[in-house]
Amino acid sequence: MSFRQLVELLSWDIRVNIGPSLDSIRAVLLLVELRIEQYIYRNCKASPARRYIWYAFRFAGSIFQWLLCNSNIPGTVTIGRGLRLPHPQNIVITGFASLGEFCTIYHNVTIAWNGFNGTISPEKSPRIGSQVLIGTGAILVGDITIGSDVLIGAGTVVTCSVPDHSRVTGGRPEVKPRRPSEKAAVPGSPEHIQDPYSIWR
Repeated sequence: MSFRQLVELLSWDIRVNIGPSLDSIRAVLLLVELRIEQYIYRNCKASPARRYIWYAFRFAGSIFQWLLCNSNIPGTVTIGRGLRLPHPQNIVITGFASLGEFCTIYHNVTIAWNGFNGTISPEKSPRIGSQVLIGTGAILVGDITIGSDVLIGAGTVVTCSVPDHSRVTGGRPEVKPRRPSEKAAVPGSPEHIQDPYSIWR
């Protein structure tokens, strides 16, 4: 990665995330740190001597990301321009995952390799195309390929590949009637304050 490419990636990331909210500021700060990590990794990985610079920066970067928004996105990931993070909290992406351009990732998302398939490698990590929206709480695991122009719904667990131009949603919730609460506390009563679940008993 050249310095010019770094500047271009940062300019796009800032352009799609900038806004007056605290989440927008945190998203920009997270992406600035991530892009610098990517730049250092790609320019230091070939040299054993310079690789320690990368290790030191990854260590410091992981602490910064955790303190900023409790996320973990290492510089070893491949991410195209224009990544949008509306709420950048609790996002975990495995080290060798790849994402295309203009993707959107909401909070509480995990993109992980399958730990039961041996050592981590790019081949065992999710590969995600361009213009992919990943909803809140979604989990993508394993050697899978997500095509471009894909919408992944909130709370969806994806363990298989998905073709281009798809919409992926989780299982339909099962709704069952239940008996009215007989020994429920009055909402707002001291008993309810002491035990928040007492209004459903």
